[in-house]
Amino acid sequence: MIFEKIAEIFAEIIGVDNQDITPDTELMNDAEKISIAKLIIECEKVFKITIFDEDIHNFKCIGDIAAYISKLLSEDVASALSTDKEREAWYYS
Repeated sequence: MIFEKIAEIFAEIIGVDNQDITPDTELMNDAEKISIAKLIIECEKVFKITIFDEDIHNFKCIGDIAAYISKLLSEDVASALSTDKEREAWYYS
């Protein structure tokens, strides 16, 4: 799901068919820096996350972005769960 959405966004930005985008599609060879910036901004909007500038330099391919976003989203879920557990513990104690 995450990769497919990123591929769809990237394909639209660089003007190719999203079927041509794979997790190994390299960012620097297939896009200009402005296209990468557009991809990052759009991913932040779609997934409601913040991608830090210092992390962007580690992205070599679309799969790297998908893994990063997946990790961020799983951390958000885990932190929400712990917050709920903390609230329950406080409420019932």
